[in-house]
Amino acid sequence: MAGTVVLGCADQALGYELRAQLAEAAELEVVGVAETTTELARLVVESEPDLVVVHDVLGPEPIHQVLRDLGIRRPGTVALVLTTDTGPESMAAAMDSGARGVLVHPFSFAEVQQRIGAALEWARHMQALLTDGGDRATGVRGRARVVAVAGTKGGVGTTTVVTHLAWDIRRELPNLKVLVLDLDLEKGDVTSFVEARHRTSVADLAKVADDLSLRTVQDAVLEHVSGLHLLLPPEDVREAAEVTPQAIRQILALLRQQYDIVLVDVGARVTPVQAAVVEVADEVVALVTPDLVSIRALRRNLGWWESLQVRKPDEVHVLLNRTSRSVEVQPEAVRRLSPAPLLDAVLPDMGSKLEASVNSRSPEYVTDVAWWRALRAVGREVGVVRVAEPQERAVTSPAEPTRRAARRDQGSASLELLGSLPVVAIILAVMWQLSLTGLTYVWAGYAASAAARSVALGETYERTVDAAKDRMPGLMRGQTDVRVGYPTPSDVRVSVRVPAVMPGVVSTPFSFDVDRRVVREP
Repeated sequence: MAGTVVLGCADQALGYELRAQLAEAAELEVVGVAETTTELARLVVESEPDLVVVHDVLGPEPIHQVLRDLGIRRPGTVALVLTTDTGPESMAAAMDSGARGVLVHPFSFAEVQQRIGAALEWARHMQALLTDGGDRATGVRGRARVVAVAGTKGGVGTTTVVTHLAWDIRRELPNLKVLVLDLDLEKGDVTSFVEARHRTSVADLAKVADDLSLRTVQDAVLEHVSGLHLLLPPEDVREAAEVTPQAIRQILALLRQQYDIVLVDVGARVTPVQAAVVEVADEVVALVTPDLVSIRALRRNLGWWESLQVRKPDEVHVLLNRTSRSVEVQPEAVRRLSPAPLLDAVLPDMGSKLEASVNSRSPEYVTDVAWWRALRAVGREVGVVRVAEPQERAVTSPAEPTRRAARRDQGSASLELLGSLPVVAIILAVMWQLSLTGLTYVWAGYAASAAARSVALGETYERTVDAAKDRMPGLMRGQTDVRVGYPTPSDVRVSVRVPAVMPGVVSTPFSFDVDRRVVREP
């Protein structure tokens, strides 16, 4: 039976022997070998193998906890635990973690073949259920996509992005169940952006984490009138200590079974709870603003996540918020300075355009389409709307009546503009004619001065006429008349017809007469 497998084993000799046994037992393609639990989780999530075989001493995280998480995130992947301990406690721990069997070292070919065959058969069965409608058969929605959004420092807009993105997904794709989990336990502010009053919190669930059930989680979640589901932090900050990494893992595991998308606001502080979410999330988005303080904080947080072995920098997406052409740090500079890849989509600086929605605690009051278009692009890049892209409607703002009124106003403005065009054309024509008349007078003065100078030098009449016309534009020389000794014997008069619209084409009935006194040279 053919299939794919990921191995989790830090012992190279044991890993080589295991690969040899697997090659003989079945047609398995090894798609990755992990030497840490963090690397194992990444390989399983990315490659979705049929089978995972993992050594029970693999670290740094407890292997049985990692297998429970992977079982929720990738239910179509079956796990086998490799161990040298044949005691009942070791066997029970493996079964509790969701493993389908145990491989005991030293290996027996018959046992390996039996275990591998049974595991692959179960994997095929689970994948068939997931593909052909397992949700209807089991009553479970399946696996949610968990996206953790972390701020690099306070005030970068993490809660705004999480709440507005969730609001937009729910509004545009109402068939999806979307939950916002506020895990900024000390300064959680989701209720400042979406009006909600809650009695139970994530701390209440954490207190009974060992006895959680789907019903318990459902009772703690608040359903907003918009259709969004909210799981909020405790009102009493002293209860935040109840939320532990182990408890939040259990809570997320149950949330995955009930929702399609879970957006988690993990705040800006690197805490054990935040690190646990960053490790198990399908996608992690780090929010930065275009300033060096935020970028330095990004580098610091990514370094801490890597040192804690919960997430490598290249597995984090960086989202740039509040960008504009006027800021000094542009997206290309952030891309060069960031140790993690920057999303192609960036969020614009909305300035005061978000004030109405924040003050009213309702995202629908944001009417700027550019904001929702940018959020939609972010959602596509991190995969939260990937499941419904073919049915996605055109990007719009939430305030449909406002948009329709704006379109009507635009239509009225267009009609008014068409009606005013003739008036505008007449005004422009009059202004042009006035300018042309003034220029004609100036040109006539230049011509009269040139004619008077020619007469004063004793030149012939023909030379005097030529001197005057040379100072006129070529198209107006035909409308220029030069008279010497008029109105008095010592005067020169130049008469120029005022052109209409275009010089030399049409002339008006009016003309300018400019006289110059002739001074004879001694």
